[in-house]
Amino acid sequence: MMNELTSSARGTLSVCDLCHSRKVRCDRKDPCGNCQDAEIPCNRQRATKRRCTGKRRQEISSPAPSRLAGPAIPNSEFDELVNTPNDMVPFVPVSRARSYQANELIASKAHILYDPVYDAQSTIQRQLRQLPGLTLDRRGVLETALSVMNLLSDNSRFIVQDSQGGNQGAGSPRIPPTEFLVWMLKDIPTDRFGTFVADFFRHISTSTLKHMGFSLLGHKASQHESIIYTVCVNAVAYKFLTTTINLEDDQDIALELRKNAMEYRTAAQTALKQIPLLVPPSLGLLQAILSGVFLHQGSGDVGLSGDLTKAACKTCTDLDLPGKVLRGHATEEEFFCFLWCYNLDRTHAYKVRTSRCLLDVHLPPTFADLYPHFPPIAEFLLIYLDLARVQDTVVSYLPDSSAHHASSLYDTGEYMLLQMQSIEQRLNQLDTLSSEWKGLHRQTEMSALRFAYQSVMTGILYQLQTDSDQPPRSTDGYLQSARQELSALVSMCHTAEKQTAVSFLNWTILLYPATAYLVLFCNVVATSDIGDFNLMKSIADCLTQTGISYPLVQLRTLFQNFLGLSQGFFGDERNMQLLADPADTAYPVNPLFMSWDNTDFAFTGEESFASMLDMSETELLLPYDLL
Repeated sequence: MMNELTSSARGTLSVCDLCHSRKVRCDRKDPCGNCQDAEIPCNRQRATKRRCTGKRRQEISSPAPSRLAGPAIPNSEFDELVNTPNDMVPFVPVSRARSYQANELIASKAHILYDPVYDAQSTIQRQLRQLPGLTLDRRGVLETALSVMNLLSDNSRFIVQDSQGGNQGAGSPRIPPTEFLVWMLKDIPTDRFGTFVADFFRHISTSTLKHMGFSLLGHKASQHESIIYTVCVNAVAYKFLTTTINLEDDQDIALELRKNAMEYRTAAQTALKQIPLLVPPSLGLLQAILSGVFLHQGSGDVGLSGDLTKAACKTCTDLDLPGKVLRGHATEEEFFCFLWCYNLDRTHAYKVRTSRCLLDVHLPPTFADLYPHFPPIAEFLLIYLDLARVQDTVVSYLPDSSAHHASSLYDTGEYMLLQMQSIEQRLNQLDTLSSEWKGLHRQTEMSALRFAYQSVMTGILYQLQTDSDQPPRSTDGYLQSARQELSALVSMCHTAEKQTAVSFLNWTILLYPATAYLVLFCNVVATSDIGDFNLMKSIADCLTQTGISYPLVQLRTLFQNFLGLSQGFFGDERNMQLLADPADTAYPVNPLFMSWDNTDFAFTGEESFASMLDMSETELLLPYDLL
């Protein structure tokens, strides 16, 4: 009765129960548009609280800022997010709206996605405050770097909008024909591809692919099922053709296959944006979201990474896949969907420096023993999962973590370093398994895996350096890890001329080497290190040859500005000769073959970087969340 009186007093119906629980905009019709699109009952049975009036309402409407409160949302932006027609709600912006309300993983500023500029600003400011002993010219370089980043920040809003708006409406619906569908169904389960590739098809079984494909061809799927099936089938088609290209010797055939693969990817990406907001959780929805991860991998877009990760983990939780998997009751599809969600969740939490993981689950080392009847997981994917498990442990020790540990970070960190040494040994063995790499570009995938490994290692060393409960540590290991991380990225760029080479990378830690680059930049400013400068130049050169996307454009612009600022410290003839050497090659010099002995360094600064960063007096504060 009270509900009806309250509604009639406003002249409209109250917000329906489902829209209220999902915290989305309700048009207050009966049924509302969201429930009607999702084909579910629209109920209003919850008790409605009395609305505040007068002065008391004004006080409540503008509460005092809270430490836990999320970033403020301009009214125009919120209206843009929620006033979208209900029959075609874009999938990615919906997740962004939820992240604003829940103050979840992504650090956002209005329309600007998470990127390296803002964290680098904070880092340079801290360097200026906390690094004693810098000469005026070197301090001036850091101040100039800060002004460059401010300029990039002011312009980034428009770049983001242009890059996001350029692909709207691109592509047209496309479904693989019967012959192609049969080809995929026959080849995927065979040994045509190596075991390393096979694991990337197992989140969608061949029986499910068959059902989805023929349902689309026979027009037997509902509207919502058709959208989900279109994403999944076209994503598998893109992945299948991309893998087949790596086995094709005829260049003309490979060119035609690549053209068709890109068309299937565009069709899948277009369908992904059309998934309705309130579609009920299902395994098919989760498979479509994970397919979206593979479709957008390599973009380096952490904002999109967070949106898809949160959507996948939310659906995974709604389906109770974590509990089902750890009880040993999951199907093979469910098992691999959960593994990908776990991997994405831990990697993203590690990247954006949050201790709040979306999946509240501990993955034991022996999890695969619960499913002895499944084909074993290939070592390639197991290494990525073990890296995610290491990140899971380190994330819980971040400063904003509410977790209480019996052991110190120092003890746990040392144990994690032992775990990383074990993973490195497995990496070296993995490189020798030539028969397992069929369908993948081995050298590029290994470089990407080593880049992922070194990114995690750099983060662990950073945490150990900034831990106040342990003795000061030398920065030598930290610098060495940063060098190896960037060296692996250069090697990856050397062999990534084909798009096929980056088809199966763990994309959430790809192409964001800003932490390592900033480590070298500060070292060059402090010590005029020739080797680090040459490595910085190689990274800037190879990113220039790698694709066109907003994150990459912003990253290489930042790197090139840092490079220009650093070059002023190398004025003598000997140093300029060393700087000119990398430019003589067709590709950037491969730092994997550089030796990092003390004799290779040319120190012309006031003092060494390690001595300037005495951790007992000053603390190296680098953007850990840029890994």
